[in-house]
Amino acid sequence: MEKQEAPSLQPPAKTVLIIAYYFPPMGGSGVQRPAKLAKYLPDYGWNPVILAPEPGAYYQFDESLLEELQHRRIHIERVKARTFFHFMASAAGGERLQVQPKEWKTRLLSAVTAWFFQPDNKTGWIEPALEKARELIARNKIQAVIATAPPYSNLLLAARLKREYGLPVIMDFRDDWLESHWISYPTRWHYRRMKAIEAKTLAAADLITVVNEAYKTALLKRVERARAGQVYVIPNGYDPENFAKGIAGEVSAPKAAGFRTFTLLHSGRFYSGIAPDALLVSISIFLKRNPEQRSRFRVQFQGGLTDAHRKVIGRLQLNDIIEDLGYVPHQRAVENLMKADALFLTLGNIPKIEAVTPGKVFEYIGSGKPVLAYLPEGVTADLLRSYGAAYICGMNEAIEQAKALEKMYRDWEGNTLPRAESAFKQQFSRKTIAREFGGLLDELQEFSK
Repeated sequence: MEKQEAPSLQPPAKTVLIIAYYFPPMGGSGVQRPAKLAKYLPDYGWNPVILAPEPGAYYQFDESLLEELQHRRIHIERVKARTFFHFMASAAGGERLQVQPKEWKTRLLSAVTAWFFQPDNKTGWIEPALEKARELIARNKIQAVIATAPPYSNLLLAARLKREYGLPVIMDFRDDWLESHWISYPTRWHYRRMKAIEAKTLAAADLITVVNEAYKTALLKRVERARAGQVYVIPNGYDPENFAKGIAGEVSAPKAAGFRTFTLLHSGRFYSGIAPDALLVSISIFLKRNPEQRSRFRVQFQGGLTDAHRKVIGRLQLNDIIEDLGYVPHQRAVENLMKADALFLTLGNIPKIEAVTPGKVFEYIGSGKPVLAYLPEGVTADLLRSYGAAYICGMNEAIEQAKALEKMYRDWEGNTLPRAESAFKQQFSRKTIAREFGGLLDELQEFSK
C-alpha cells in the first residue's frame, strides 16, 4: 500500500489523535463511527490525526469510505501490526486479505481468544502503534486523544499515552467491555482478570463516551472512574451527506398503473447468533395466507447471506422473492435504503443483546423509512418506539411477527405507512455527533490549561 502524504496541519485548528483499529478501507459497521467523526471534526475546530493498522485479513473492504476521507485530506497514519490477522495477510503476500470464514471457524477463534487473549486478540498492535503514536506526538501538536473500542486494546494504548504524556484522553465505547454480548468467559478467573484490566485502563480516562444509556448504567455500577460523573452518551448516527446523495439517486420512475411491488430490505451482515429465519417464516406464513400477493412482494438482503440462510430460503420456497445483493459500498447501501419501501431489523436471541444498539438502526432512522423489528425489549426497542415509524415484535412470537408483517404490507398497500419526523432524525446526524465530541474536547483543553 502506498504511503499517504500527510497534509500539513495549520493553526489555529487544534489537533486530536484518534486511535481506531477498525478503519477504512475496512468496511462494515465498526468503521463508521471513527471515520465519520474524523470527517466532520474539522468543522468544529479539531484536526484529526488517525492512528490505525494496515488492514490485514478482514471480511470486507470499502474503498468509497476511504475516498471520502481522502477528499477531506484527513491525516491517516498506519502501522504494521503483529496480530494473527496481519500474519494471515502477510502469508498471502500482501497487506490486506479478504476472508469469509465459516461459522465454525469464527466460533473457534472466539473460543481461543476467550481462553488465551485479554482484553482481545488485537493486543499485537499495541506496541507498533505506541511507537508510531510517540512519533506523531513529537511531530504534531497533539492536544488530546480519542480511542474507540472495540477492540479494547485501543484503550490500553490510550492509557499508555496518558501515563507517558499526560494528554487528555476520551475513551469511547461502541460496545460494552466487561459485559459485552460478544465475550464469553471460560472461567470466573477470566472474568475477574478482565474486570481488573477494565478498571485499571479506565482509570486513565478523563472522559468516557458510550453509545447508549444501557452502557452508561453498566459502567456507573462497576467502574469507579465512571462514578465520578465522567460518562457521556453520544449515540451512533447517519451521515446526512450520504443520504442527500441517496435521495438524488433514488429511482423515481412511475410504476405501471395499478401495479406496485413492495420491497422490504435488511441491511448488514447477520453475525453469529443472528439470522433472518424468523422473518423468512413470517413471509412464508403471509404468502400462504395471501398467495395472490406473491408477485408484489420482494425482500432484499444487503451484506451477504450464508449457505445456511439459503437453505432456509429454499426449504420455505422463497427463492423467487429473495434478492441477495451481497456486500455493497456504503453509499450504494444508503441508496438502497432510500429505494426500499420498508426496512427489517433483528437482534437475535443472544445474552445481553437487550443493551445493544446496532449502528444500522441510525441509518434506518436517517432514511425515515418504516422499520419492521423482531427484537427483545431493551434500548433498541425503546429507540424505535421514539422513532415512531416502527412495527415491533418480540423474538419468539411467530404469529405476532407474521401479523406485524401483514399490517406493514397493508399499510403500504393503502399508502398509510408511517414516517418519522425530521426533528427526531436530526439528533443522530454525524455532524451533530462530531459537534458533541468537539465540545467535549474543548472542555478538556480548557480544564488542562
